[in-house]
Amino acid sequence: MKNRTLLTPAGGAIIAVCFFLPWLRISCMGTSSYSGAGFGGIYWAIFAGGLTLIAGYLLLRRLKRLEYLMSLVAAVSIITVAVIFYGIMTIASGKRVLFFRVGPEDVNLRLQVGSFGTLFGFILAWVGALPAGLKSRLRRRPRATTPAAAEFPPELPVDKRTSA
Repeated sequence: MKNRTLLTPAGGAIIAVCFFLPWLRISCMGTSSYSGAGFGGIYWAIFAGGLTLIAGYLLLRRLKRLEYLMSLVAAVSIITVAVIFYGIMTIASGKRVLFFRVGPEDVNLRLQVGSFGTLFGFILAWVGALPAGLKSRLRRRPRATTPAAAEFPPELPVDKRTSA
């Protein structure tokens, strides 16, 4: 693939679309499906993260600064993984109903296409960002290894017409 960085906005688009697809199916005296939009609240940060990946890629490409793409994907991933982890902990703690606690083991809880698509979108975004980030790391000038080379600036060109 010639331009792998295009996978990052594609991953962001998949994340944004999968936010509206069913994430969970709960079966307990009836069946309910929930999407990120159905959960609402802080989960909208996941949708915003997908849009941020698209807008950030377009901005960085326009500024010709794609070496910062890996940092953008890392920041968005950290925030959205924290939101997803919060959701997992909320579900795992269960819900108190009268004198009983109903947890995920008491209901038939299954992951749906939206949760798998969101994961796939993040993997795609990382696959697109890694070549740009690694290329920028390889292009950096190596540090000076001797103290003398680190102290003095490189020789400046001398104008032969003015020097006598």
